[in-house]
Amino acid sequence: METAPKRACASGSSAPGRVERFRLRLRYGLLHLVLSFLPSRQAMQSVVLSKRGIDLWRSMPAVDLDISEFLSITRRSSQYCCKDVWGKMENFSTNLLMRHRAPRLDAFRLRIGSIMIDWSRNSFFFSIATEYCPMELEIRLNRLDWSVLYQLPKLVSCHLKRFVLSGVSLEHSFAEHLHSGCPALEDLVLWGCDTEFCGLQSETLKNLVIRSCTSRVADILVIRAPSPASLRLDLLYNTHKNGVLLDTEKFLVKASISLASDQLSQRGEAILLGSLFSVTSLELGGFNAMAILDKEFDKSPAFDNLRTLALNWCFHSKRDVNKFKALGRLLQKSPNLEKLTLQTFW
Repeated sequence: METAPKRACASGSSAPGRVERFRLRLRYGLLHLVLSFLPSRQAMQSVVLSKRGIDLWRSMPAVDLDISEFLSITRRSSQYCCKDVWGKMENFSTNLLMRHRAPRLDAFRLRIGSIMIDWSRNSFFFSIATEYCPMELEIRLNRLDWSVLYQLPKLVSCHLKRFVLSGVSLEHSFAEHLHSGCPALEDLVLWGCDTEFCGLQSETLKNLVIRSCTSRVADILVIRAPSPASLRLDLLYNTHKNGVLLDTEKFLVKASISLASDQLSQRGEAILLGSLFSVTSLELGGFNAMAILDKEFDKSPAFDNLRTLALNWCFHSKRDVNKFKALGRLLQKSPNLEKLTLQTFW
């Protein structure tokens, strides 16, 4: 008669323990998530305020190194001392990563801002980025001098899904490494980079952004991706002057293309526009009327999926006397268009 109550008592005493452990895991999981959005220095300063969470920084899922966190330390002639600031950031990063226990990182972010560094002697951060195989890798180096670019070393990661690069030089082999070494890549952002490759290919790429990049080698850029969702191209003057060709198998949901004035040849603009025939939402900037009236554009399929079209600063030149004829031709090729926006058209 006394056995059953004792078992019930034992069972009841263990339930609160399991609930408490669950609450602790949930709380630490939420703290990890919140800390992943902070620069690593701020994250460490935050967790040391709590005795229970003092070791949380050792297993943070993201390492975010921002040079601005160290800029308030030294000034010299109204300019930050690059050597001192960089040295403090490097010492902090070394201590952080030596004590870090996470087997793999969700994200590794490095932002250098306008600090000018001799990158040939500072490849420490890039070797760490490769060693931890993060799912998100972001490297931003502001370009004060467009003749100074850091040559990105070979980065290969089977876990990498999001890749953001700014202010680096990408040689022709970058595209090959990306295709063979990053089989899970979904998002690629290139901003202010110097590119030497003439094509990009990825079987898994969903979102591609190329903004303000220069290219002294490739006259034409070929992008091959079976099922991309979005594409944004902001091309500088005299970059890929013979055009950009998009090769896809499925429908492209959204595309935004902006060209510098007279950047591409008439045929190059026609080829680029024709390769976007599967898009649903399209925003164009800087296109010429004669490109749409070119025979090359007549060869492209109709834009049967296009529902939204925005033209910004298109057909704006005084030489585009056939702007209304070009607009009519474009609308004829877009039988299912629902919304048209014209900006700076007159």
